[in-house]
This record gives sequence, structure tokens and C-alpha cells, in this order.
Amino acid sequence: MTETSHSGYDGPDEPRTQAALVRAAQGGDQRALDTLVADYLPLIYNIVGRALDAPADTDDVVQDVMLQMIRDVPKLRDPEAFRSWLVAIAMRQVRRHWRLRRSAPATAGIEALEEMAFLADPGADFVDLTITVLNLSGQRQETAEATRWLDADDRQLLSLWWMEVAGRLTRAELATAMEVPTPHAAVAVQRMKARLEAARAVVRALGAVPRCAEMNTVLRGWDGRPSGLWRKRIARHVRACPVCGGVSVGVVPAERLLADLALVAVPPALLGLLALGAGAGAGAGAGAGDVATAAFHIPSTAGRATSHALVKSGGMAFGKAAVMASAVALSLVATTVAYTLGVFGPDDRGEQSSAGTTVSAPQASGAQPSTTASTTPTPSPSATAKPKASASPKAAAAPKPAAGKAATVTDTKLPVRAAFYYPWYDENFTDGGSQYTPSAGKYDVDDPATVERQIKDMQYGGLQAGISSWWGEGKREDVRLPLLMSKGAELGFSWTVYYEHEAYANPSAAEIRESLTYLRKYSDQQTWLHVDGKPVIFVYGGSGDACDMATRWSQANETAGYYVVLKVFGGYRDCANQPEGWHQYASSLDVQKGYSAIVSPGFWLNTAKEPTVARDLDRFREEATTVATSGEPFQLVVTYNEWGEGTAVESSTDWPSSSGHGAYMDVLHEVFTAHPR
Repeated sequence: MTETSHSGYDGPDEPRTQAALVRAAQGGDQRALDTLVADYLPLIYNIVGRALDAPADTDDVVQDVMLQMIRDVPKLRDPEAFRSWLVAIAMRQVRRHWRLRRSAPATAGIEALEEMAFLADPGADFVDLTITVLNLSGQRQETAEATRWLDADDRQLLSLWWMEVAGRLTRAELATAMEVPTPHAAVAVQRMKARLEAARAVVRALGAVPRCAEMNTVLRGWDGRPSGLWRKRIARHVRACPVCGGVSVGVVPAERLLADLALVAVPPALLGLLALGAGAGAGAGAGAGDVATAAFHIPSTAGRATSHALVKSGGMAFGKAAVMASAVALSLVATTVAYTLGVFGPDDRGEQSSAGTTVSAPQASGAQPSTTASTTPTPSPSATAKPKASASPKAAAAPKPAAGKAATVTDTKLPVRAAFYYPWYDENFTDGGSQYTPSAGKYDVDDPATVERQIKDMQYGGLQAGISSWWGEGKREDVRLPLLMSKGAELGFSWTVYYEHEAYANPSAAEIRESLTYLRKYSDQQTWLHVDGKPVIFVYGGSGDACDMATRWSQANETAGYYVVLKVFGGYRDCANQPEGWHQYASSLDVQKGYSAIVSPGFWLNTAKEPTVARDLDRFREEATTVATSGEPFQLVVTYNEWGEGTAVESSTDWPSSSGHGAYMDVLHEVFTAHPR
């Protein structure tokens, strides 16, 4: 798997692949080494954190892993295997930690008191951190809590499998890290998943209100701390008890719940690792292999038996926190990437108005349509990526506001109900296909009658706006936007765009500003979705995004004046630069408190043999009701017509209805009518 860096490396061959960065680091390129540390520190922190049940030791083990990487990367023979190699190091360090911990003598004095403090608060662990930072609720929170009931070996495997279902590791990399053949890994994963599901049933039964009367008998002698032994005892009761067994109705598979979750942000104490290379490289002739000893004089056998081991530096002994805090000051690199990883404090958010008044749109400085074609590359199509754009000559032109005059726009009152929309057809019916067949057949969005039908369809479903995929000036989505706008103007329906390029290229603030300036040709029109007098724009994001994305968009929007709604990532609430809104894009119910709620009918990729998320109309109705009653400012449907990923709610021969709008649009009509904005 070929990867590119997401941490801002701007060497002479930017963007660089993972293998190129590794080769550069092996050749003594200090910035390449810094970038590798920054890129992989979040992944390793999340793997180690979930694999251990000792929160006090997580930082130490992560530090050991990254220091070993810095020291040994010159020895790596296959740069393409870097991620697999690094994750294997992490799991060996986790297992080493467990061996040392089991063989270590009992703690005493202040160390014993600290250990008791952690035991007194079973929530003071990585599970609690995950729930808090990622704002987990419902079955996602239940699944995270269930991991506490797994044995150590299962937790280690789960930490890797979690990253696999999230698309950050492959099965081959998981097997390598566990040091077993891939077929054996598959069997181990299935067994672990079975125990995780049993643990979820335990968490559900213990949290039931009222709790089963027989449960108190089962729990006699339990100290309140999750363990594998008690999981088995309680699970036996749950399987046999008709009351406890009944709470399993409507349970969503764990892989579906975990697939779209972001990484937990790295704590500030560990960010000192980002400065290790700079500190070591300051010495004459210092190479990547010298970093560990040059920075902290850590021997090749560095490790911790407990969380209180000391590290030597310059003849003085420092505790972990003191050493890492000192390291932060060594280099500006740590400060720069701190924003990338999202560890600085929050900034005050502006209030969101719900006024439905007609206002005059603000003009951005220099906001004239660009006459230069965008040079932003379009990603190559793949099974999961959005298809490559190609211009279509058939789209109708939309009216533009008169030069030098502010367009009159109409605010949409919050909450806004909208659906993600994809103007990729009829091409994608041939190029990518779908597991389903639209009731309208292989329609063409260049046909005004098709667009009119779709807008009326969304209006029937209680939606006020569509969020149309957009890849840049001159691309096919851009060429088709005028027809959407003109038909929207006729029918009283609003449009905005989904800025897709952010997820694949981390555009600079200047590039973003150019796109926002170009989009003024559309966003100054009354048809464009406006909130608080600002044109709304949604922004897609990638798995590696962090606070630097919010910073770039904040800088780009200083003069553009858009109502920016970014895609969430781990720790997004703590970013110093906050947009006007946040949203999630996923194939299941998701509520981001204070920002958005989404509903999706399912997920079945056109190339997959089975659906990742099976469709269930009753579940969809229940989750749509949750969205409609959430009160969140943006209530979103994922998606109206993404047929390639099988998330469409547009009518299909697979879910027809007497209304002609299809079963899923009927549900939205019923739910949103019963729960008006």
C-alpha cells in the first residue's frame, strides 16, 4: 500500500510517498524523519493505548516504540513495509511491557498510592479517553466500554483490528504485528469479535433500567471491575435470561460502529517526540541511527517495568513528563505539528442564528470569478474514492449576479435538513455500477427533467437543500452545478457544495481561498444555501486530518466570508481555530452535539460481495426520528444518490413504494412531517 505524508512535509519532491520518506530518513534527511514520527505517532498511540489496561504506562510504551523506530529505521530493508514494521515493533513492546509487569515486584510507597488511585477509578483509562474525546454515545460508547471486559491478548488483537476496520491497517499488517500467518489471524479475529459481542451484551445488561432481578445474585462477590472471568459469568446468565437477552434487539455490528471513528489525539506530553530528531540532529554528523542516544542517552534496551522509570539526559534524571516537556522546547517542529494533532485549547465559537430573514450577502475582498483553470489534480478513481471528474458540455448556464453588486440572499432557518448529492450520472452507472437499480433507470443529471424530479423528491422528503459533490473549477461536478442552481431557483430549493479535495491533498490556505473566490459566482445567488447571511460550504476530510485543517480553512476564509462546515476528526472541539459548523459523514447514525446529526440507510460498495451495513427500514425510521428530534443545526442524510457506495435513499426497484418516491423517502417524509423544524 502506497501512502503519502499528511503532516506538512514540503521537501523538494513533495508530495512524498511513505517509502520515499523512509529512504530520505535513512539517508540522513532530518525533516523526513520528523515527518515519519509526526505521521505515525497518532496511530501508535491509539494502538498501544487500546492494547494496554495501564493508562500510566501508555506514554512510556509509545515513547519506547518511537525511539526504537528512530534508532532502527536505517536498518529497514524494505521501505514499503515501514508501517507493518513499525506496528510490529509496537506490539512487541506491548507484550514486553506485560512480561515485565507480571515479573515486577509489588509497588510500594507513593507508587502504590498512584496505582490505587487508578484502580479506584476504572474509567481513568484509554476507553474513557476515547469516549470523551470522540464524543461517543449509544452503541459506539457501549462497544468502547465492552473492550474493558476483554483479556489482555484480546485487547492487543482488538487494538489492531480496530485500526483495520477503520482502514488504517491491512489484514496482512495485522497478522505481521501478531506474528502469525494471515489465516491464523483471521481465526483469531473471529474469536475475539465473538468475545467482544459477549462483552457488549454484558455492558447492555448491566446498564438496563430496570436491571434483571436475577442479576444481583449473579453479581455477588463482584468488585465492580471488568474482567474476563466476570464477562464469562455474566454472559452465561445473559444468554439464558429472557429479560437480559431481549436487550440485544437492534444491535449494530461492532465493525460498522468503529469504521468511521477518528483517532484519539496524542497528548501534549508525547509531542516532545516530534522534536527528538531535531535535537539529536543538531550535533555534527548525527544521523537517524544516532537520534535516541544523542537526544536522551536512551540505551537500545530502553523499556519500562512501571510507569515511573526514569530517563537519563545530560547526567540528570527526569521523570517522563519532565523529559517530554523539555523536549518540546527543543524545536519549532513540535509546535507546528501540535496543531496538526489537535492538542491546543478551544477557541470561542460564534453563536448560530436561526433567523429566517432576507439579507445582503457580504462581498469578499477581491471576490471575482477566477479566469484561470484550476491546476488541482483530481484523485484517481478507486473502489472507495470518489470518481475522477470529467467535464460535461451539456449542462445549462445559471444566471450570475451583476458585477459589483451584492446579491440578495435568503437565510435558511436552522435547523437545516439536507442530503449529500452526487452529480456523477449517467457515467457512473457504467463506470462503477451499483448493487441496486434506480427506479428511474440509468438517468442523466444533464437532463433538466431529471434534476427537477430529484429536487421535488428531496422536497417531498422534507429536505431544504442538497450538498453537491464538488472537485474544483472546470470539473464535471462544477460544469453541472449551474443546472442544479437554476432548477433550485425555479422550485425554491437550496444548494451548496461538498468540497472533496480536502480529503486527498490538504490544500493550502491560498488554494482554498482561490476556490472560495471562484465559487462566489454561485454562492452569491439566492439559490445557494445561506445561514446568518453567509454562504454555506461543507468540507469533506480524510482519516489523517487534524487541527491544521481547521487552521487552513480559517485562514482562507478570513476575507471570503463563508459559513464553513468541516468534517469532524478526533479532538476537533479542542482546535484553536473553529469553523462555523462540524459534521460527520458515515454509514450509520451519528450525532455531534451542538453541530449535526446524520442518518444513512446502509452501505454496500459496488465491488463488495456483501453489504458492510445492511439495509433495515425499521432501523432507518428509528434513526431518522433521532435525527429529526435532535435539535442539531444540521440534520443530514448520507446520501440522496451515492449509488456506488449503496447509501442512496433515492427510489430504487429494490425499495419501491406507492408514492413513487421509494420507501426511504417515504420514511423521511413521514418523520420530518411529524417533527417539523
